[in-house]
Amino acid sequence: MKLLSLVLLAVGVSAVPRHRFRLHRTSTAVAQATTAATTAATTAAAAATSTAASTDTAAAVGSTVTRGDQTLVLTEVNGVPGNECLTFRNNGEIVDAACVDDAADRQITPSTLGSQDVLLVQRSFTAGFRPDLVGVQACVGSNGTHFKALPCDSLAADDFVTFTGSELVTSGGACQSGHDDLAQVTVDTTGQTCATFTSMEVAPVAA
Repeated sequence: MKLLSLVLLAVGVSAVPRHRFRLHRTSTAVAQATTAATTAATTAAAAATSTAASTDTAAAVGSTVTRGDQTLVLTEVNGVPGNECLTFRNNGEIVDAACVDDAADRQITPSTLGSQDVLLVQRSFTAGFRPDLVGVQACVGSNGTHFKALPCDSLAADDFVTFTGSELVTSGGACQSGHDDLAQVTVDTTGQTCATFTSMEVAPVAA
């Protein structure tokens, strides 16, 4: 009788750890599945929020530029002697070059994109240099460090460059500060040191 009791006790003791291990393993699997589902839901929600924000920004700004009635050539005060006029290169970069009033690459037109003031670039661009500007409206914009020609409908509100008073500025606070030794325009992202410009109204030239 004592032997039978000892055998039953041994069987009961050995069964308990195995049962507890199976329970722990099942609980861990459930927890991992719950965590994975929560992570996936959070990622999907973040992506949806980002998409909605981008859509809202585009809708607020607009997608088609309403052209203004004055086309201008801007001359930098104290610019490169003999090359003071803002000019758009084939790659969309802006430099100081000789003033040629009837050249499309010197011309900009203050315009609007929805409620946003913009500077519409008069010249056209080719796929060999700027495929993103072929067949679209180009505006003067900021990419964070430089002012250049960019697709109007790709810019955030703070990145549009406008001609305000006698300065080229963004609503984000940056301004054109002058030019470097290669006559390429420079930007002060703090807006503390800004170059000034005079403007001349000209007849727009076909791009």
